[in-house]
Amino acid sequence: MANSAQKYSQALFSTVKDAGRLDEAKADFDEVVKAVRNTPEFLTFMNNPKVPRDSRREAVAKTFDSVSEPLRNMLLILSDRNRFSEVEAIHDHFIQNYNAHYKQENVVIESVYPLSEEEIEGIGKVFIKKTGLSKLLIENKVNEELIGGIRVFIGTKVYDGSLNTQLSDLKNRFRESTNS
Repeated sequence: MANSAQKYSQALFSTVKDAGRLDEAKADFDEVVKAVRNTPEFLTFMNNPKVPRDSRREAVAKTFDSVSEPLRNMLLILSDRNRFSEVEAIHDHFIQNYNAHYKQENVVIESVYPLSEEEIEGIGKVFIKKTGLSKLLIENKVNEELIGGIRVFIGTKVYDGSLNTQLSDLKNRFRESTNS
């Protein structure tokens, strides 16, 4: 399923990028995914094998009539091929391509308390230098289990400077030295 999601995503990305409509398509696609998540009945309807193809097409055309044409066409194709359930996976791949195009990445900073804008900005500057990205889209989440410090998630990488991890490392080093 991921392979077809990548193919649909790449086709959409290339089409809207070449047409100079990348930002518009991303905004529309974000709204489509939000609507699908908030209306599980719609996905149930779209995935029902008893629903005729024309009825599914009509539902897509009416529901998403205001989205950009390339996105609407892709949604119609997904509908025709009974692959509408892949829309979120396609969106995920689209966002990866979008972020790579703009040299940006979504970042989650976990901390024991909500960070100030200055703290977030300072951490962002450090990780821009570390990653070579142009922009970080930072979200701060509170995780009281960290005890102290921060944990930063950038794509598939985790930078863990939490007190929990430091204490665990210390404990492991102590065990190793006592076992030697």
